[in-house]
Amino acid sequence: MRIYILAAALLVLTASCGNSAEQATQAEGTPAGAPAMQASSDPNVKKDPVCEMAYDAEWTEYTVHNGDTIRFCSDGCKMAFEARPEKYLRTK
Repeated sequence: MRIYILAAALLVLTASCGNSAEQATQAEGTPAGAPAMQASSDPNVKKDPVCEMAYDAEWTEYTVHNGDTIRFCSDGCKMAFEARPEKYLRTK
């Protein structure tokens, strides 16, 4: 049973978008016209709760949690959230 849990956790980690708050700022040398990934410190900006990437209107992944629709940049971030929503929800 432990092997299955470990395999599922590994799958979630490898399927995630790979973005983190540190990586969310576009690096110098990125080709012109490439979309900028920015992590905003503004609490009013909508973000993926897992990787904290700023919301993009083209995101298609979402879940409904406690009546709130939460959008994600990738299926990996959605799966990580659904596995442990309390880890990613921030109390205000």
